[in-house]
Amino acid sequence: MKPTWIASTVIIVLLLAVLPLSYQLWPARTPVAAAVEAGTPIGGPFELQGAHGRRVTEQSFEGQWLLVFFGFTRCADICPTTLMQIAKVLDGLGEQSARLQPLFISLDPERDTPEVLAAYTTFFDERILGLTGSPEQVRQVAEAYGVYVRKVPMGDTYMLDHTGSVYLMNPDGELATLISLQGAPADGVRDISAAMGRSRDG
Repeated sequence: MKPTWIASTVIIVLLLAVLPLSYQLWPARTPVAAAVEAGTPIGGPFELQGAHGRRVTEQSFEGQWLLVFFGFTRCADICPTTLMQIAKVLDGLGEQSARLQPLFISLDPERDTPEVLAAYTTFFDERILGLTGSPEQVRQVAEAYGVYVRKVPMGDTYMLDHTGSVYLMNPDGELATLISLQGAPADGVRDISAAMGRSRDG
């Protein structure tokens, strides 16, 4: 019994040491949360490229709601999971989905060409529009949305550590709310419908 007690004590001590550090590091990885709390504007003008290198700006979606998510096509977990959830939310919204344009903005312009993105997003739902651009264009839009991104070397390649927030932007280009897609898609449908309803009533 004694070795088990010692092992349990060691695990608890390690957890108590690591958890405060994780708590300190997490805000740095989610600057969007701090920006929202501080009332800092989220979003703004941008110029990116869609399928076939077509120029796309915020004015391309005038009068539409936007569901914006940042990631990259070689992402192994949060990106495909979130895009699958977005596809389910679009189905759940029914006719309301016609008012909503989902955008998947790549944080990896070195590898995510317009053609690569188009094939990737179509796999999840043809309504999801993949956007990329020059490194400077991508950096600018990421900063405007408070997105954290860090390149993590892995042998002769790399992965990206990045913010997983999903932004619901109203037709005026303002942040309506952050949408959580970690639960059931019905929760996302409810939150988006409620935001659209409040805007219409207002």
